[in-house]
Amino acid sequence: MKVSNLEIILDQVMAGVDEASVKILDIYNDEDISIEKKGDGSPVTLADKTSHEILFSTLSSIDKSVPVLSEEGEIKDSNVDLFWLVDPLDGTKEFIHRNGEFTVNVALIERGRPILGVVSAPALEEKFIGLNGEAYRISEGVKTKIHSRSQSKDFCLVTVSKSHKSEKDELFIKLCEERFKEVRELPTGSSLKLCRVAEGRADVYCRLGPTYQWDIAAGQAVVEAAGGNVSDLNGRSLKYEFVYETKNPLFYCTGDDSYAWKEVFSNLIELQN
Repeated sequence: MKVSNLEIILDQVMAGVDEASVKILDIYNDEDISIEKKGDGSPVTLADKTSHEILFSTLSSIDKSVPVLSEEGEIKDSNVDLFWLVDPLDGTKEFIHRNGEFTVNVALIERGRPILGVVSAPALEEKFIGLNGEAYRISEGVKTKIHSRSQSKDFCLVTVSKSHKSEKDELFIKLCEERFKEVRELPTGSSLKLCRVAEGRADVYCRLGPTYQWDIAAGQAVVEAAGGNVSDLNGRSLKYEFVYETKNPLFYCTGDDSYAWKEVFSNLIELQN
């Protein structure tokens, strides 16, 4: 597969994402959502499995030599420089609670970096795309270019998790309150937390709890294409590898990396231990 043809590849990816999104909504609108438990105790639904099957088939058909690493799949390859990284249903708890803020995440990884990312929020009728240094939001069929916003000196809007907010998150909020006259929170589900930063609706998102690489790779591609940044607490850009259930380091996402965010996050580095 030639990564120089990302626009052509994107059309094929979007077709698979759209098909998966339709099937997910069919299950979402059913009165009874059947829930199972995985080995780690996390929930999994028929929507997770159905979306995985569709996306695995779609992405494999683009180029069989490019493997697919999916949360609901298995690994048969290793030591690959180019692969798909997929979360068929990010925010399963949001899906179960029917608050609409779950997503389908697809990223193309080249040498550890996401070079294409698609995030679809079926219930909200929103999609986000990042590739070739440009990011877009598609809502109700209208495609709009998006860009992260400059950081205000006085005001900060922080995206926080709807389902996983913790005492560590409260610590980060307090650090922000020490720097800004006004700090507001935007509770958000799934990888939409990154997308809200990418589109300029929020300034920062800090994840101080466990996540897996398929949770954020697509969102990172969107954020970076929109002019933002995703890094670990030491300021290093996140890297991805073809290893199942690889956890991310604690990380942050900012819309304006020229702001002195590293000074803020340096106070949180000890939380990594």
